[in-house]
Amino acid sequence: MYHFIEQLIAVSMGEICGDSKRGLTDVTSAAKSSTDSSAQGAKALSAQSGHGEGGPRVFSMQRLVEVADYNMNSRPRLAWAKMWEMMGNHFAKIGCQDNAMVSMYAIDALRQLSFKFLEKPELADFNFQRLFLRPFLDIMENPTSRDDIRELILRCVDNMIRSMSHNIRSGWKIFFSILTLSASDPSEKISTLGLAILQRLLDQHLDQLCRLTTFDDFDTGVVEAGGEETKVPEQMTALEKRQRNANAEDFVGLCHASMSFVQTEESDNPLPIGLSMRALCHTACYADLIADERVLPPVSGSQSSDPSAAGYTYENLSEEEALEMVLWRPILDGLAAGICSTAPSSSGGVGCLVQRGSVITMRAILLRHGSTFSTSQWAVILTQVLLPAIQIGAEYDASPVISITSESPAVSSLDFLNDALPLPPTTEDEGLLKFAELAETDER
Repeated sequence: MYHFIEQLIAVSMGEICGDSKRGLTDVTSAAKSSTDSSAQGAKALSAQSGHGEGGPRVFSMQRLVEVADYNMNSRPRLAWAKMWEMMGNHFAKIGCQDNAMVSMYAIDALRQLSFKFLEKPELADFNFQRLFLRPFLDIMENPTSRDDIRELILRCVDNMIRSMSHNIRSGWKIFFSILTLSASDPSEKISTLGLAILQRLLDQHLDQLCRLTTFDDFDTGVVEAGGEETKVPEQMTALEKRQRNANAEDFVGLCHASMSFVQTEESDNPLPIGLSMRALCHTACYADLIADERVLPPVSGSQSSDPSAAGYTYENLSEEEALEMVLWRPILDGLAAGICSTAPSSSGGVGCLVQRGSVITMRAILLRHGSTFSTSQWAVILTQVLLPAIQIGAEYDASPVISITSESPAVSSLDFLNDALPLPPTTEDEGLLKFAELAETDER
């Protein structure tokens, strides 16, 4: 079967090498021939051997989609993974073609197959979703891909999250990587769309990502995240530990995706300041999830040397404290990078808006959730995050300070200079609770 797929891919590549200025050919006849016998199909394929003479042909690519659709449910998972690796690489190459019709056809085929694949629940200890969705990420990473193709990929991701979020497991990692890439995309439209998808995920699908009940897929009993029945690591099975580590890794990927929209350095394609400010607002939501134990820290692997890995944490902490900071580190480091921002502002200063927004957000999170940190964790936050960031930010900012004023009409400039800003409200604040009730009433 592997050799058949290899040859079908070779034929498909030859067919696509037609005149890119012409439209697709044989689309209708290929769709009609899907119901014919194998002999008729072979005859039609041989009749199209004049590669490069007409427009690009997608006959063999359509047959490849049918092969993938059939083997998806009939082959063992490991055998299917090897088949899809070959087919996925082929779709990723076609998705970067100069001909928009060919590349869009490949993306549409990937979308249809992905929806069918995501309908099947992913078993424990498997990462088939990540393997299956990899072609979308490969196309996003390719510098030769078209803007409209990258936008189409983001819309496919949006549709899959809307429809299949309850079945997504390892696929979250691919989605977060795609959203992270959209933040640095040369097209402002794509960056705006990426943040809009991320915002919708937080508003509507957070329960599927940060599950209120964990380990419920493996018949181990219901374990409420953040409740009194939460198991301690010593009471957890190996399967439960791996699942908890995977959930923590997904959360770290979500945090990295949001912080990628906070522009921290000067760029040829600067992000609109509104996107960076909205991304800073996400960090408050993430901090509340950690404090409320909606997301639990991993139970192992807290000494990764890769800053982008899920187990990356701070030094000079006990094992338990280091594991707790695995979830906090992407938030704190992202805000620290914002404080050190060198992105120019519209008024001529260096990183004024991003720096100020990052400082205010960092202050609010530390004041609101500071009681959850131990003395050692506070020492690490101050010495390794906050103080170095403030020093670097001050050194980078060479703009002259003309005056310091308060933007609040209720606070005078003199009070702003002499008195500390009020503390952020607690989770039991009456005003916040009333606002939440009104919001729920409006949604109904």
